[in-house]
Amino acid sequence: MNSSVFPDSLHSRLSRTQFEVLIPHSGRMCLIDTVEFWDDRSIYCLTSSHRQPSNPLRTNGELSSIHLLEYGAQAMAIHGGLLNSSATRGMLAALRNVRLHVETAETLSPQIRITAIAVANSPHAAVYNFEVAELDGSVLVEARATVINR
Repeated sequence: MNSSVFPDSLHSRLSRTQFEVLIPHSGRMCLIDTVEFWDDRSIYCLTSSHRQPSNPLRTNGELSSIHLLEYGAQAMAIHGGLLNSSATRGMLAALRNVRLHVETAETLSPQIRITAIAVANSPHAAVYNFEVAELDGSVLVEARATVINR
């Protein structure tokens, strides 16, 4: 893999073209626009894809808050790829403590943030707490997710 994909500093900003190679989703299904910050334990991302009419998760023109869980899962996948310096194939095995604080994503601000914090991480599995929130800090969805790496 091209080493220029990975930043020199753990605090570097990454564009979609830099991290898209780290996750199994591409094109419109890659829901995150930028990684603003990441370190060994956490990742902070921004996106506006929830407002796009072409969002592939929309049903009957609407994006349910349950679909925002996929944003958290993608942040976790990007973080795992950055830690391993390569794409990792994992399977979302469990979602716990799921809290949906809104019904739909239709009235959200133009940009939202996704934060994921690793609670446990090994070559075989990872557990993260994540939240999707407005930039003012209003939490939209939150959960604890377990991923089994293949």
